[in-house]
Amino acid sequence: MTMNNIKTKPELLAPAGNFTKMKTAFMYGADAVYMGGHFFSLRSQAGNFSSDEMREAVKLANSLGKKIYITMNIISRDSDLDRIAEYARELYEIGVHGVIVADLGTFMLVRETVPKLPVHVSTQANNLNWRTIKFWLDNGAVRVNLARELSLEEIKGINDNLINNCESVKNGNNGEPYLEAFVHGAMCMSFSGRCMLSDYMAGRSSNRGDCAQPCRWNYYVSEERRPGEYIQVEDNERGTFIFNSKDLCMAEYLPELMETGVGSLKIEGRMKSEFYTAVTVRAYRIAIDECFKDPEGYRNNKELKDEIMRELCSVSHRDYSTGFYLGDKGEQIYTTSSYLRDTDFIGVVEETSENEMFLRVKGAFNKGETLEVVVPGVREIVTVNAEYIINEKGEALERAANPMALVKIPSDKRIVPGSVVRRRI
Repeated sequence: MTMNNIKTKPELLAPAGNFTKMKTAFMYGADAVYMGGHFFSLRSQAGNFSSDEMREAVKLANSLGKKIYITMNIISRDSDLDRIAEYARELYEIGVHGVIVADLGTFMLVRETVPKLPVHVSTQANNLNWRTIKFWLDNGAVRVNLARELSLEEIKGINDNLINNCESVKNGNNGEPYLEAFVHGAMCMSFSGRCMLSDYMAGRSSNRGDCAQPCRWNYYVSEERRPGEYIQVEDNERGTFIFNSKDLCMAEYLPELMETGVGSLKIEGRMKSEFYTAVTVRAYRIAIDECFKDPEGYRNNKELKDEIMRELCSVSHRDYSTGFYLGDKGEQIYTTSSYLRDTDFIGVVEETSENEMFLRVKGAFNKGETLEVVVPGVREIVTVNAEYIINEKGEALERAANPMALVKIPSDKRIVPGSVVRRRI
């Protein structure tokens, strides 16, 4: 791939599982968020958004120059179609900046019902070659999320072919990114996320937004002619996690990913915490900005990449991998479904004064402990010492342990409301 061949800075697209997480994503640097409404979303267990909340979200996004995309990415059936058309009209009236679909029938129905509503095509549509993507763009899609099974070289080839053969791309696609790819987050064990395990084993359809995540369960392997004899497959005493994918993390290879021509980099995690949203978005905001400014400098700056990785390892995650991007076949974790993290989430700053901050408690901490504050828009991680803890009644505490309690601790540092607070493990 050509060095320093990044023509435009890609959009940073973040998950928004609820209104608080959406505001957090914007505060920490996301250009756009994707979220689910109460219908047709593949994360039906997320907080999701009512119509009124979507209106408020669009109003906020417009005031910030950001964008809101709504997921409508179930694999739809005939019984869904009338409601899909009605829902598409409602989303257009609300003013969302795009909808994300996975199903061809849903795509055509939305295009026919509200042709001015921008449509993005989900990774679940198995977008593996340039002709498939050209089909979507020729038929009115404004963006296609690439299949996670593609390598960097394949993505570069897809983009080159689209530049030469697709009219909307040749004409600039109205200035909108036409290729999107995941840069970080959980990976599905099934091809492009189309999975039937949950449907068979738990009666909950993954393809309709209700996945029970059986790929994270533990299993034993046996052979039919040897009943009761369990075969060892890199297992432990609990079994083997043969379907359990590592998490994706492309921070180290960000220049290579950006040089493929992908115009939007997407973080997975609508079901993850507010803390995950803040830290992960902030890390990729720093990484994208630095990489766009000097890709070769980023590539060779071990200290910067180590800083980014320290941040990404501070939130709950599985072992990281580069997925299929470098030509590998993806990576599984065979011994555990546990998550890793280097920090505990302590709380969110609600208010500050000259020498104190008011903290909404999310995790217990003790008087005298050193805490880290991740401040939006600030590169440095701020440290404070909880020399005292005062509750809302003015009582001094030795330990703050009640979730959602508001406590006061000392701080004379530059901290703003919305900052997240953690403790190193």
